[in-house]
Order: sequence, then structure tokens, then C-alpha cells
Amino acid sequence: MKILSKITALSAVAAVMLCGCGSTDDPSGDTAPSESSEVTEITEETAAAEETTTKAPETEEEFHAAMINRSLLSKGNNYRMKKVIEKLKNGEKTTFAYLGGSITEGVGASPVTCWAKLSFDGICEMFGNTNSEYINAGLSGTPSVLGNIRAERDILQYSPDVVFIEFAVNDAQDNTHKESYESLIDTILKNHPDTAVILMFNRTENGYTCQQHMSALGEYYSLPMISVNDAITAEFDEGRMIWDDYSNDSSHPNEYGHSLLAEMVENLFSEVDKDDTDEPANIPVMPQNGFSFVDMKLVTPDSPSDTENFTITDIGGFTETNATVSGGFSAAYANNGEGTPMKLHMNGNSFFIIYKRNNSADMGSIDVSVNGEKVMTINANDPDGWGDPYAAQVIKFSKPKEMDIEIAMTSDTVGSPFEIVGFGYSCNDTEIKF
Repeated sequence: MKILSKITALSAVAAVMLCGCGSTDDPSGDTAPSESSEVTEITEETAAAEETTTKAPETEEEFHAAMINRSLLSKGNNYRMKKVIEKLKNGEKTTFAYLGGSITEGVGASPVTCWAKLSFDGICEMFGNTNSEYINAGLSGTPSVLGNIRAERDILQYSPDVVFIEFAVNDAQDNTHKESYESLIDTILKNHPDTAVILMFNRTENGYTCQQHMSALGEYYSLPMISVNDAITAEFDEGRMIWDDYSNDSSHPNEYGHSLLAEMVENLFSEVDKDDTDEPANIPVMPQNGFSFVDMKLVTPDSPSDTENFTITDIGGFTETNATVSGGFSAAYANNGEGTPMKLHMNGNSFFIIYKRNNSADMGSIDVSVNGEKVMTINANDPDGWGDPYAAQVIKFSKPKEMDIEIAMTSDTVGSPFEIVGFGYSCNDTEIKF
């Protein structure tokens, strides 16, 4: 995909004449400049550059180019991106991973016309690379909480060269989401020292976006950032676009919208390619929001944990079966009506249960107990549910603890459907020591 560039042309190149400035007694008109004079040579190239930076858009092409340029919120520290570009130019295999919600998955377009695939194809074409790998780990309806839990399974095990993170319209504003988002960034940067991380900020029709706190993290970690929100909101405000031009619903770009996002990504790579390489950035030692969820582990029925930190000792009144959630998980522990508790042993500081939720009164509920004490009830009947996987936080401590966990259907829903598709846990000591 070719990126539209701003169309500018000089109608004439100004000629700088130094005549008529001398003494009338000097017939030649030549006067030597004084020591304080400053003579600047204006070439056709520098004049064109000045006009390009100052001339307001006038044509449709210029407004389009200005929108794409406005999406470049920050190039951040370019050290890791420059390594990616070098591999692309050298024809080396370069792995692109996209982690996000339904926009990344491609809702509103197709697998080949979504922004992730279009940008991958466009960047490979830009640098003449035909030997690269594309991983789309977008999953509809999921925020960074679940994205962080599944990051190792879905993208990091493949050692990606670049990871795009897109959760700005799926995340809430609470600290669990903020800390999960930061933990995801920190996990990638610290465990994968050559991987470039690029943040993508979308918006919904009503203007909802988590760009404000996510971009603050991007600045803190010196990351490249693309703001679809900044790019298209100005077009709406000025009446050059309406929401229906960009989307067929209230959240997802249509095929034209996906093509815009891809252009924004290609523009970032094009601009970074022009710059000198930065020195490597230092990864912050202290978090802005928290590090409780770094290095999250995902345990599923088809990939049970065999580590000493997490063991399922008894599945109780649940039966391993095929999952019926919307995607991303193929197996489940489904309630079989017996009512006996599932038992787990864990050493960790955080624990999540991933289950299928639905907006249906038929769905069941579970009680969760830790070391013999009930800590919460999880109801799979959720007004926001539509068969999607959801990660509920059970506990979070500042230091790892040994725990025996029991999960059982509530007494009034023993016969109702409930699917557990996975567990997420971390084992971190996040207590601040001075």
C-alpha cells in the first residue's frame, strides 16, 4: 500500500537579488556584507521545504495526508524499530504480531483487508521483504487484562520482532486495566530486548478512548504511538468526514477505516526510516500504575500447568470438553451438575478465572474460596456478555502466597451451564523496598 504524500509545488522559485543595496556612489552596486550580516542561500529545495511545512492543506489529497501525519503521536525511542527496519531491508524473516480486541481481529473488514494484514503487507512491500511472518492475535471483546494473560501463548512464544498493542476502546479506566496494560508493556520490553512495541489508540463513535492514560505510559516507556483518535476526530470536527464514512457500527472501522489505520502504521515506519538511530532506551524500574501482572501464566484444560506454582489437584464437578466461547480457547471445564468443588494449589500474587459469560438468565454462578474462606461469587449471566471469554480477578497481593483454591457451583445454580476456559496467575514480589 502506498502512503499518500502531501502534494506541494512552487509556482515560482524566488530569486534573491543583492543589488540595489550599495552606495549610489558605487556604480557596480556591490557592497560587502558587514560582520553582523547574515546571508542565507535559498535554494529551490529549501524553499519547497519551507512551503511544505507552512502551507495549509487545500486539496483533498493534502487534507488526507495531514490526517495521516496527525496520527503519528510519537516516534518514541526508535532503537528497536530501526532494528526491525534493518532486518526488513536485509530480507531477513521479521515477525509482526498484533495483539488487541475486535478491531485488531478484523471486525468490519476481512482477514485480508483488516488494518493488521494491510499494514503488514504494506510494510513488507515498502522495504522489499518477502520473508516475514504475520500473527494476528486480536480477540473480540477482550481488554488488556486478558490480552496480558494470553500474551505468552499467543505472541511472545514466537519471539516477534514488533508487537502492536490495541486495547484503547476495550479497556476500562480502573487500576486493574491500567496495571494490566503496563504489565504487558513491561513484560515484552524486559523479556524481549530486541522487540519493538507500538501502541495504537482507537476511539468509538461516542468518543470513548483510553488514549489519555495509555499515551502517558507510552511517553514513560518512550514508545512509538499512533493515534487514530487524533487523526479522525479532527476530520469529524471540521466536517470533512462523518462517522459513517469510517465505520458501519459504533466501534469498528469499515474496510475504508481499516485501510486508514494501515496507512497510519506505514507512515510511522516511513518516518522512522528517515531518522538516525537512537541509543537504546532505559526501561523504567518503577511503574506508573503497577507491576503486579508481569509475566502472567495461562493455564487451560488443553495445556495444564506442570509447574510447582500451579496445580489442579481435582476437577470436581466439572468435565473437560470443547469450549463454546466466541474464540481463542478450544477446551473448557464445564459444569456437569455434580456440585463438587474443583481444587487448585497455587503459589502466586495474582489469580484470574477465565470463563464464558452471556447475557442470559440460564447461566450459572460459582463461589470461589481461598484457604477455606469464600472470597467472591462469579455470575456468568452478564449484561455485557455475548458468549465471549472474560477474565475475573480473584486475588492480588504484593507478595506471592501459598493458596488452596476451591471453585464450586453456587447451591442455586448447580444444574446451570458454566464454562471455565482457563486460569491466569502471576508470581511476583511487587512490594517496594527502600
